[in-house]
Amino acid sequence: MNFLLAHMEDFADKALETGFTASKFLTPAEASLVRNHFKYHRVELYFDGGFNSAERVRAVFTNPDWGEYARADLFSVLQLKHRDPLTHRDILGALMALGIARDTIGDIVCEPQASVLVCLPEMGGYISENLTKAGRVGVSVSEIGLDALPDKQENLTIKTDTVASLRLDAVLCAAFGLSRSKATQLISAGRANVDHQPCLQPTKELTEGTLLSIRGLGRVKLLEIGGESRKGRIFVSLGVYER
Repeated sequence: MNFLLAHMEDFADKALETGFTASKFLTPAEASLVRNHFKYHRVELYFDGGFNSAERVRAVFTNPDWGEYARADLFSVLQLKHRDPLTHRDILGALMALGIARDTIGDIVCEPQASVLVCLPEMGGYISENLTKAGRVGVSVSEIGLDALPDKQENLTIKTDTVASLRLDAVLCAAFGLSRSKATQLISAGRANVDHQPCLQPTKELTEGTLLSIRGLGRVKLLEIGGESRKGRIFVSLGVYER
């Protein structure tokens, strides 16, 4: 067992004693690893990043018999006001310059003059007091409620197609306009991920909601699986992420 999963096992054990525990923010790949590890376990596991469709999330373990938690206790939500537009990289770089660890910060949503981020509750005060500039742009920080979080929109281009099957290689062909042999080659080379985990199996069957990526080509989500065409092909709806 790797270090991350051993650490999560400690959280799970503690949840059985205290009712609930929560990790720091996990990357999508880490969350996928934890989700698969705890599929059949004595604790209940939730993932929450504050935002809807958050990429970085906290793993929340609860005792199924009596544990519960309040979402508002998991996050500090900060609004950053700035005259000039800032990028995700600008804000994250300013936070890292303050000596803040990446796993204490969740998603950051950038707007032209008022960006929003979520962080661990114990970091909210420190960031509010010390973050005054991102790059060359002045920033004023205030704490807002979890219910004031804006919707985090996924920038997807919807594409509909038909596939011979729901195998990984077939769906990748439809998503990226590849030949079957090219898709198989990329998978065999270790360039394909399924739900943030490497996959070397072209025959892997996919389900709705699966996130796929090919290093160098981009990401796509299998949004919907429809019925069959007259020729026996399966209708699919794919969401292609902007690069």
